[in-house]
Amino acid sequence: MSEVSVSDEAVYAARPTLRLGGEEDTRAAELLLKMKMEESEGGLSALELRFSNWASTLDGGAEEAFPAGSRLRLGGPIEVYAGDETSPREIFRGKITALEADYQPGAPPELTVLAEDALQQARLERRSKLYADQSPADIVRAVAAELGLTPVITALTGPTGTWAQYNESDLAFLRRLLSRLDADLQIVGTELHVSPRGEVRRGALELTLHSQLSRARVIADLADQVTAITVRGWDVAAGAAIKSESRAGAHLGPGRGTPGAEVLRDTFGERSEHIGHFAVGADSEAAALTQAAFDQRARRFLRVDGTTEGNAQLRVGTHVSLSGLGARFDNTYYVVSACHRYDLRDGYRTDFVGECAYLGAS
Repeated sequence: MSEVSVSDEAVYAARPTLRLGGEEDTRAAELLLKMKMEESEGGLSALELRFSNWASTLDGGAEEAFPAGSRLRLGGPIEVYAGDETSPREIFRGKITALEADYQPGAPPELTVLAEDALQQARLERRSKLYADQSPADIVRAVAAELGLTPVITALTGPTGTWAQYNESDLAFLRRLLSRLDADLQIVGTELHVSPRGEVRRGALELTLHSQLSRARVIADLADQVTAITVRGWDVAAGAAIKSESRAGAHLGPGRGTPGAEVLRDTFGERSEHIGHFAVGADSEAAALTQAAFDQRARRFLRVDGTTEGNAQLRVGTHVSLSGLGARFDNTYYVVSACHRYDLRDGYRTDFVGECAYLGAS
């Protein structure tokens, strides 16, 4: 498999398509100066759009492009589509949370619009709540119902127990819960997608340096690697101590080569990390916690920061196979953050950060 062009045409227009209130808005698209859409693991995508707020009229005059009462209003729904204008792909859907007007001497006024996706409402209110005898999937369904979202859940049917939300927003609580289980959440339209990290694959891309991949910086870092993770606890019902240890990865994501723990063992020797800030009350819970912590560290062994030709398919959870970086770093990476940018000078570009648990041949 090789790199695939983002368009069937050799030359194509990639100005973002904007929909306000569910309808395409050509004036907004034509007056758009800059766009930045950022997403990362843990959900809550953020959008920033900068417009020229001065438009020509048919009689040769000019007027304020987006006055009070326009569809660019606080709380207004907004959707952004990116890529080839003839077949754009949705990259953002949410509501406007802020408007900023900028007036400079000798220049037309500008309007900046800030928006967040549907998880915005999950971060606004703190609450304390107890979920008794429920699985993580049950909790996700309950929170999704509160937010008016449709849950799409993979696995997470256990462990069943009592889970406490301590003066946290729903978003902070979900992030804390899912991190402990090595799972991630993302908004897709009006759906709340939650899956174990090892089962997330939102697409696959091939990128080659000095082709679509214009820039890349890669680091293989042993500082955060360990050869073992341990945890201790107490089973109140059985009156027995709990002990768990993980020494190998279970869900390390895409890629191939030598894992960081193996490289660490061969170069610096054994290093163990003990988890002391989590309480565990069952052997299965302890085993899941140590495995999740080991896998999360292992996946951060290689980290790439790159820029590519604007690609609406490059999203958090995408598996990106990179070539042209040399034998050590040519590999398949899991995208953990993406930033889609557009401006009148550089056009459409996508910045991304990817992780890989494996070092290639030296």
